[in-house]
Amino acid sequence: MATDTGTLRKLVIRAGIIIAAVCGVVLVAEYTGLLAKPENMVYDHRMYVTAPVLRPSEDIALVLLDQDSLDWANQELGWSWPWPRSAYGDLVRFFQEGGAASVVFDVLYTEPSVYGAADDESFAAACKDYGRVVQSVFFDDIQGTFSGWKDGAPLPPFGADGEPGSSPVLFPVDSICNAAAVLGNVNSTVSSDGTIRQLPLYYQYGDYSVPSLGLAPVYAAGESLPLPETEPAGGRLLRFQRSLESYVPYSAAQILQSYYAVQNGGEPLLEPEMFSGMYVFFGFYAPGLFDICSTPVSAVYPGVGLHITLLDNLLQDTFLTRVPAVLVFLLVLVCAAAGVVPVSAAEMFHWKRFTAVAAGICFVAVGILYTVLAYIVFAAGFVIPVAAPLIALVLSFGTAVLVCYSREGKQRRYLKSAFRQYLSPAVIEDLIAHPERLALGGERRRISIYFSDVQGFTSISEKLEPQELTALLNDYLSVMTDIILESGGTIDKYEGDAVIAFWNAPVSCGDHARRALEAAVRCQEKLAELRPGFERRTGLPFYMRIGLNTGDAVVGNMGSRSRFDYTMLGDSVNLAARLEGLNKQFGTYCMCSLAAKTEAEQAGTALCFRELARAAVVGKKEAVTVFEPMTAAEYRRRKDVLQSFENALHLFYEGQFAAAEKAFTALADRDVPAARYVEKCRRLQEQPPAGEWLGVWVAETK
Repeated sequence: MATDTGTLRKLVIRAGIIIAAVCGVVLVAEYTGLLAKPENMVYDHRMYVTAPVLRPSEDIALVLLDQDSLDWANQELGWSWPWPRSAYGDLVRFFQEGGAASVVFDVLYTEPSVYGAADDESFAAACKDYGRVVQSVFFDDIQGTFSGWKDGAPLPPFGADGEPGSSPVLFPVDSICNAAAVLGNVNSTVSSDGTIRQLPLYYQYGDYSVPSLGLAPVYAAGESLPLPETEPAGGRLLRFQRSLESYVPYSAAQILQSYYAVQNGGEPLLEPEMFSGMYVFFGFYAPGLFDICSTPVSAVYPGVGLHITLLDNLLQDTFLTRVPAVLVFLLVLVCAAAGVVPVSAAEMFHWKRFTAVAAGICFVAVGILYTVLAYIVFAAGFVIPVAAPLIALVLSFGTAVLVCYSREGKQRRYLKSAFRQYLSPAVIEDLIAHPERLALGGERRRISIYFSDVQGFTSISEKLEPQELTALLNDYLSVMTDIILESGGTIDKYEGDAVIAFWNAPVSCGDHARRALEAAVRCQEKLAELRPGFERRTGLPFYMRIGLNTGDAVVGNMGSRSRFDYTMLGDSVNLAARLEGLNKQFGTYCMCSLAAKTEAEQAGTALCFRELARAAVVGKKEAVTVFEPMTAAEYRRRKDVLQSFENALHLFYEGQFAAAEKAFTALADRDVPAARYVEKCRRLQEQPPAGEWLGVWVAETK
């Protein structure tokens, strides 16, 4: 039965007051920066999820001076670090022969070459002869040593008829600077959280408009673009690829080997003509050499990727665009109304039993629909706020519920039934019992750590639409999470398809290693059950790799005073992450350390273990013994193979590579790790190890 006109009027007025108040609070918070952190988090996740929508430009090539290049140059050419700059000149000559549009060096050559002035001149001569080389310039009040514009340096495309700025600048050394076709600015716009999400096309230095390093190659190639009359504060919003691997980077060693082969009349690894018409970026990517920055897709994104991304967005016109302020206001208003109206309508018609369910369903539905909309329009190139509208939705819904049920004495009963639908009761009870855990701080504990990652997820994500990808991730992560939580584990975080968890914090459990290993095996068993369905949805194999370790780490609430997460830090954590990646080299899908195995066995686990290797992972000097955990049933089924593998492994440890190869070969068609050892034994026979053999498998990649 409908309510009377007076009551209806009161409900409408009350709803209007709630909506107006919520909109006012949320909009003030939005435009004073209070919502920047949650908004940035959602922005970054949208960037990561929708990254596969954007294909990398085929007009961009990336060349990296990586560790392999350093090793090759040292072994073959006797070069130590730093390389002679004549080597960079050879890179330029290679791309000149291939007809590249231009070459960009994301390197600050601010000091003379240690090999002497002739070395700098050799590099400069190659740049000048080519006439399409971009060098980097850095505007920095602290580090810069030169004010104004250096004599002989190429003038910027715009504003060169005016006066340059007077603040300090870092220019390349004279010969290299003067030989450049264009100087590109490497300054970036860093958000308050330390993440770079946008870059300006130009840096205004007095009257000079100095192009960004991502725009400079266009001018170096002889093309021109009009100077925009206005540019968003901080620059254009960039649309990132998930990693630089999307651009299929080449190593500097490959380019130099190809150049020297061409010069000597040999067959090059890479034909120069492959780079015809391409914009080539060169950067450092070896430990201790490359600069890294935080971007929406990665906290350790190579700096050269920023400038590649800007050029990619420019060439394909894929910059992101924020919607105007008036639309932000309308979205907040609509969401605030969507939180109030269902509760008011239910109260108006006196459907008391139905109020919580109906209002809750509407609340969740609006939140989900708006979130999905935000991801869809993001994929299309437009950025709408998420935090402000959803907070408006939550605030208006919560306020309406409180007001509604406070009038009828049912507030506590409703809150308990409504919030149970959206929050974990265990988490709520724990926070109520221990509010001090909301404070920043950490403690050292012995924990068991779990890292998992889906094999080939980049390929999977490229085949799916954003909605399909999100649904797939939700289904997969939900199942894995349930198993981890049921075993007493704590989810640290999700990084795309990756799950990071640990045991023995915040709640103590003496058998944490056993729980972690058994949970990992159950996760693999559950994935095996679900794999046919996942593979039908993706059209690709669907496997995950897991790395586990037990050791001391610091756990606790870490972050800022306004926003923090309960997480872990330490070498033990890093080792678990490395073991997850180490699975690739052995063709396994679950790997644990000796510490995890030992403590699990002491706790009475029924699992069995196959020793895989003494491995030296990236970032660790000492080798660790690693194992593949499995159920007792699987061990019995594969007992003959596993025992034969163990015998062959002892031969490998003893340095009897020929005998080990023969033993592993007998197992190779039935056991992937054995096949990998066959290859390893052959390489060791062809190139015997130097010094004393300790039986260590040295990991080549992370």
